[in-house]
Amino acid sequence: MLFNSFDYVLFFPIVFALYWAVPFRVQQGLLLAASYLFYGWWGFFEPKLSGWEKALPLVLLAASTLFTHVCAKAVYALPEESRKRRMWFWIGVAANLGMLGYFKYRGFLLENVNVLSTQFGWTTTPVVMQFILPAGISFYTFQGLSYLIDVDGGSQKPAERVWDFALFHAFFPQLVAGPIERSRNLLPQLTAPRTLEPEQLWSGLQLIVIGYVKKVAIADAIAPMTREAFSNPASQTGVGLMLALYLFALQIYGDFSGYSDIARGSARLLGVNLMINFRQPYFARNITEFWERWHISLSTWLRDYVFVPLCRQFRGKKWLNFNLFLTMLISGIWHGASWNFVMWGVVLGLMLVAHKLWSGPKASKHPHRPRNAREWLVQVSGMVLTFHCVCLTLIFVKTASLATAWAYITGIFQGGAIAPDVMTLWYVIFYGLVVLFLDFPCWWRDRELPVAETASPWRRGVTYGGLLLLLAFLGEMEGVSFVYFQF
Repeated sequence: MLFNSFDYVLFFPIVFALYWAVPFRVQQGLLLAASYLFYGWWGFFEPKLSGWEKALPLVLLAASTLFTHVCAKAVYALPEESRKRRMWFWIGVAANLGMLGYFKYRGFLLENVNVLSTQFGWTTTPVVMQFILPAGISFYTFQGLSYLIDVDGGSQKPAERVWDFALFHAFFPQLVAGPIERSRNLLPQLTAPRTLEPEQLWSGLQLIVIGYVKKVAIADAIAPMTREAFSNPASQTGVGLMLALYLFALQIYGDFSGYSDIARGSARLLGVNLMINFRQPYFARNITEFWERWHISLSTWLRDYVFVPLCRQFRGKKWLNFNLFLTMLISGIWHGASWNFVMWGVVLGLMLVAHKLWSGPKASKHPHRPRNAREWLVQVSGMVLTFHCVCLTLIFVKTASLATAWAYITGIFQGGAIAPDVMTLWYVIFYGLVVLFLDFPCWWRDRELPVAETASPWRRGVTYGGLLLLLAFLGEMEGVSFVYFQF
């Protein structure tokens, strides 16, 4: 089920009303049932899918839940030095990664094996994949892995009941595209009685409105404008390609951060606080800061469960940059099974390493807010440079192949007149100003929402009334899929 569909607009109020009308013990079962209904909804009503294809995503989610829970309980019950404990831990890790690898990467691997075999003159039979990638498998796999690793490390006790872990693993607001939650944050909230405070209700509704504006009024509205440029770069001028790239940067940010806002707002209306996943990333003043602001749940996951263990294994300053590069390469592979995403990870890794070498050990520190004209100039220059570095990497995300990506990059430098692309320029300015309106107050005041909690009701009403009007005029609830569902 998509957040930007009438199905969800009807689904969530019903769940919300029933949820707060029943006692806590019933709430747990209701949320779990709602989560599985939410996850299986699209497959149930998709006529192109066969019976087993409709059930496959739910079966995989249930299997991942049961297997991870059993392995975590076994790991926790055995002594640290026990070989059986190690065995159960690695069985759990292998099962989760094996399921992800089979359904997400098998086609990519077989395709490249066939290509390589052809180069050596070997005869192979092309393998055609007969199933679609289950939505959210990368997200809930990483969430389950972090739980298992934390239990093994002693920082997390396993859930007492399988139903508690099942709800943590399948909580519908963040199931298919994050945030990738840690068990120490989400699990205690789901296993304890909850209340809905007035400030939670109000902030949750604000997050949902902002999320729909980002997704429906910005991302979905921009999507048709970028398709032609990225599918056929040769048909565009260099100026047109650059403007389309700016639009896609706004589109993917609106799409993914909008999803996260709706997810966090929906969860908050159910009495649950999810972690912040985006902190105005296009205000980042360097590439390191960008990755501390973009998809925070993934970047911190990679830091804690990939980068830090690598640094323990390969110690010393000489290995630090290698570990950082390898972490970003893994991030690229996580995002998608294609050479484009491998290259995306390589380019990002090189950028981060270059920034570390240039800036030294304080590279990840956030500069203070600018206090004078010189600091404004320096920091805005950093923002512009960082934004263009990010835009360069997004070419690999949007294009279908490395050849098309290269054609896009070279096409940018061919120049051309601005006249054919004046309307695109106005779209860039308009949607850029909308994002600026939403994000600048949050960045400048370091807060979650553009309007402060202490603001007058009149100011809140004008702001969110204006956003609703923008949503009404520019948005269409067509159920356009979220970009990050492909990951």
